[in-house]
Amino acid sequence: MKQPILVKLKMKKIYKSSLTLIGLLFIIVTSLGLMYLFYDRVLDNDSDIEVNGALSINYIDGKKFNIESNSTKNIELSVSNASSNVNYYNIGFMQVRGTGTYKIIFEDKVVMEGDLKTIDEISTEYISIDAGETKDYVLEITNTSTDNLKGVLNIRNQNGKIITFSDTILKNVTPSTDSLTKVGDEEALEDEGLIKSSDDIGVTYYFRGNVQNNYVSFANLLWRIVRINGDGTIRLVLNEPTETISSYYTTDNPAFEFDKSNIKEFLETWYQDKLSDYTNYIANSKFCSDINADGSNTYLAYTRIMTNKIPTFNCLGTIINNNIGLLTVDEVILAGASPSSNNQSFYLYNSSIEEPWYTMSGAKGSDSSLNMFMVGINGNILDNISGNLYRNVRPVINLIKNIEMTGTGTISDPYRMIDN
Repeated sequence: MKQPILVKLKMKKIYKSSLTLIGLLFIIVTSLGLMYLFYDRVLDNDSDIEVNGALSINYIDGKKFNIESNSTKNIELSVSNASSNVNYYNIGFMQVRGTGTYKIIFEDKVVMEGDLKTIDEISTEYISIDAGETKDYVLEITNTSTDNLKGVLNIRNQNGKIITFSDTILKNVTPSTDSLTKVGDEEALEDEGLIKSSDDIGVTYYFRGNVQNNYVSFANLLWRIVRINGDGTIRLVLNEPTETISSYYTTDNPAFEFDKSNIKEFLETWYQDKLSDYTNYIANSKFCSDINADGSNTYLAYTRIMTNKIPTFNCLGTIINNNIGLLTVDEVILAGASPSSNNQSFYLYNSSIEEPWYTMSGAKGSDSSLNMFMVGINGNILDNISGNLYRNVRPVINLIKNIEMTGTGTISDPYRMIDN
């Protein structure tokens, strides 16, 4: 009579064991599902959190952006290095549709800014991040069109250094820390090479003297490299002047500032005619409208260059963000000119140029007239020609930093885009 009771007890134990096993299986399956969802989210390129090698990237406000017309949006993101080694990355944009500008802000400072390009673009240089470090950014994106501005943020883990145009230049030319001649006072007659200095943004490298390896063939035109800007873009000046001449301002509209000037309109018309097919490779960069009076009939640039002889790459006038402009008189002096003598040896001198050409710096003037600094036909600095006269123009552009170039920079082997 006891046997059925034993059977019931055994069945009860088996039943309990089965329930326990089923419960454990449920927990395991649920955990695996959650882990899979998390893993899938982390590795999904469209997710807000990505693991890319040793880097963890948190797109706090989302990886994709969609900004309404004529408005600005701040997007936060962070990059963390979970490894025990230093790592490197770039910040960039992909799949941009529309027209807009960006600012990359780190520790409350704008470290990079420019136009958004329709090509996938790396916007920053090679950024290092220490072991265990986290870096927080704010990306300020402004839609400048009447349509929505869309795009995708892209943080790239860089295991190997990308070869930018500035890398190619620095590989071909070893920079020095000092010029051979006294900048601002003496003309540079010999090839003084590439010299390290600083500008408003960071470290700049400029060519000085009788340089023979700074030629660039771009947009079917021949240019000379003036310098590597502090943000890694490359400043070029046209080797020849434009086919037609221009005044800086007109007597019926004496607008001296570049943004309102006659020469800005002239340059932008020339840009559309010659460079519109290459706009994705041209940066919207900082130019310096150096039109500041010192309270008398002389301008601050005159005092700085002609009296004190201390040229600088830092803009002491008004910064203009544009895709085309002119050199400042400071940049001409740093390239090898002298404020008091001719120089037919430095690279900005061109024997085929038969008229003076404009800079972006004012020299002397009054409320109704202004003499602009110009470069004379003998490579000399002129301060006595009115800006309402028609003279030569040598446009200046800045190439984006991640453009790939080949060549050695000589006249027979100028730098060229690899896909040209």
